[in-house]
Amino acid sequence: MQHEMREARMKVTFYGTRGSIPVPEPDFVQVGGNTSCILFTSDNGRIAIFDAGTGIRKLGNDLLARSHEQYDNIFIALSHTHWDHIQGFPFFQPAYDPRRHFTITIIGRGRQTRNLEDIFSMHMQQEYFPVPMKKMGARMTFFAPETTHYTTPITGNKVVTWRHNHPGGAYSYRVEGEGKIFVYCTDVEHVDGIDPNIVALSRDADLLVHDAQYTPEELKVKKGWGHSSWEQAVEVAEQAGVKQLALFHHDPEHTDSFLFRMEEACQRRFPEAFLSREGMEIEI
Repeated sequence: MQHEMREARMKVTFYGTRGSIPVPEPDFVQVGGNTSCILFTSDNGRIAIFDAGTGIRKLGNDLLARSHEQYDNIFIALSHTHWDHIQGFPFFQPAYDPRRHFTITIIGRGRQTRNLEDIFSMHMQQEYFPVPMKKMGARMTFFAPETTHYTTPITGNKVVTWRHNHPGGAYSYRVEGEGKIFVYCTDVEHVDGIDPNIVALSRDADLLVHDAQYTPEELKVKKGWGHSSWEQAVEVAEQAGVKQLALFHHDPEHTDSFLFRMEEACQRRFPEAFLSREGMEIEI
């Protein structure tokens, strides 16, 4: 299975692949224990970040280590604001650099959450964290457009979103540019069969990152919890005709050995599927 190409127009780097809660234990280190965070690099070298789980801490350290010079605007696009998708942000060192500007966003219609800036400010109040968000240093813009189609002014990529089934709601993102397609779909529960809207959003994707927190057996007793099985992730990939499928949002009770067996079962049905692992880079 080929995961890298010489002339990538997009690159996806996984910094956090775990769901629900971090698991910094020996049996989880090969796949990784940090919660959701992905770095997206466009063909022009500009970057965006998907979700701000605990994986964003190392992402920020890596940006500083290589003296990354995109200061004017970095998008942090959130699937939703449940704790495991924002809990790493206070430890994201570039956000303490006054030269930098971040746009923190959820793009999509039908949002029912409270003000996005209030959510981030609240979890950095003194009862929870010693540094308030307004004293971090970097300029923060909170942007939550009620639209399903958006073109980023920085990378120039076309973004299409869809609000999918999850407690409180969550959003999937389709990113298009230079003939390549990346889809990020996590914390999604398919009810009464595979959601056709997710299939449509994922159509012909070069890389689909899809929630695969449960086994089919676990899903039977986890209805209403807001997540998918690996089998459902494969069904989306098959119906949508995607080229590669990254299994994502691993359950905190699933050890490396458990996940490797799950990956083998998945690949018997869809050979171009694989576990997303911390540190893995996929060039599209």
